Amino acid sequence: MPAGFRVIEAVLVEEFDISATPIREAIRELVAMGVLEARHNRGATVREVSLKETKEAFQVRASLESLAASTTNAGIKEQCEALRQAAEEIVKAASSGDFAAFQEHNQNFHRTIVASCNNSVLLRTWDSLFFQVRTRWTMDYLQSVDPIAIAKEHLPIVDALEIGNLSHAALLLATHSNHLVDFLNNEASRREESIPMALSKKEQRRKSSTGRVPDIGLRAQPNFVSSQSERQL
Repeated sequence: MPAGFRVIEAVLVEEFDISATPIREAIRELVAMGVLEARHNRGATVREVSLKETKEAFQVRASLESLAASTTNAGIKEQCEALRQAAEEIVKAASSGDFAAFQEHNQNFHRTIVASCNNSVLLRTWDSLFFQVRTRWTMDYLQSVDPIAIAKEHLPIVDALEIGNLSHAALLLATHSNHLVDFLNNEASRREESIPMALSKKEQRRKSSTGRVPDIGLRAQPNFVSSQSERQL
């Protein structure tokens, strides 16, 4: 659902054929999670995530994943086969341009690493960022860079975890996320630079439209004076 989409309780009740109570509770929970935004006397709408919020979410996520990788236990080696398979699926999705599949496999890959450290608070915090990191800014990033190169960054992470080099795996995870953070920083700077230019052009158009003297006044007056002089002569 796009940002601003209105969630109507009555429509959901009819669609799912259930009572209003669980629908109302689900909407209230999604508002608390920051997915929906409550509007006075207008129900709830899908909340728009800003570029700044997306960037901050990825910064936090990078730190959480690095912490998870550096504090995981020996059980992570048992997950490496599944991680490698997920990494290969990410590369396959990138090669075919299937960005929905890319994000799905990417989510599974990173969550597996976070869950491996057996820190429930860390995992819960990581899960809470799900909505903020799956935005149009992320899709813009995948479509503006080489998605296959980004996808292949997951394979060395598995290699590091497999040999027990947790500190290197943590570094690779942070670097991987920071590529997106750098892109978002550049995008924010580009947008900030474009605002004064847009305002300047708007001001120029305004001055041009208000400062122009109508052609009728400039061109008709000499003819009028000339005709008056001719009659006097």
